[in-house]
Amino acid sequence: MHTSLMDLHIVRSAVWLGDQDPMGHMTNSRYSSFTDLAIMNYMGRTGALKAFRKRGWLPVIQYESFAYLRMLRYPQKFEVHTRLIGWEDTRLVFQHTFLSGGRVHAESTMIARLTGRKKLRVTADMAMEALGVTLDSPPLAPHVQALLEDLRSAAT
Repeated sequence: MHTSLMDLHIVRSAVWLGDQDPMGHMTNSRYSSFTDLAIMNYMGRTGALKAFRKRGWLPVIQYESFAYLRMLRYPQKFEVHTRLIGWEDTRLVFQHTFLSGGRVHAESTMIARLTGRKKLRVTADMAMEALGVTLDSPPLAPHVQALLEDLRSAAT
């Protein structure tokens, strides 16, 4: 079943014994693994994976930051809520929220771009067209705009 690009996408899981660090909480690297899984879930459910692969486009994560607010411990169940929060030029911005028991445990801001064959510059508008949708980006928060500006500056 395809879902909309702007829908909330949810991955459910639990902390496994091997996910813990010596202090007994889920390791930082597992959070990144779950956001990767959440993006693949998002792309599969929206039809983006199929549409982008057909064109030879690959998603590349350019930036990701985490705020860890509460520990997740074995065998705690949790959900990763993923939402596309906006885009500009060649970059798509996602937010991931780790929830357990109705409480936020961690949040991630992820910025991705698409690369094409022979270094094709794939824009967000091209991605929307490939998906058969016409959408304008919601306004991005000032801190996200600053991150995007930092990425633009680093690329020049």
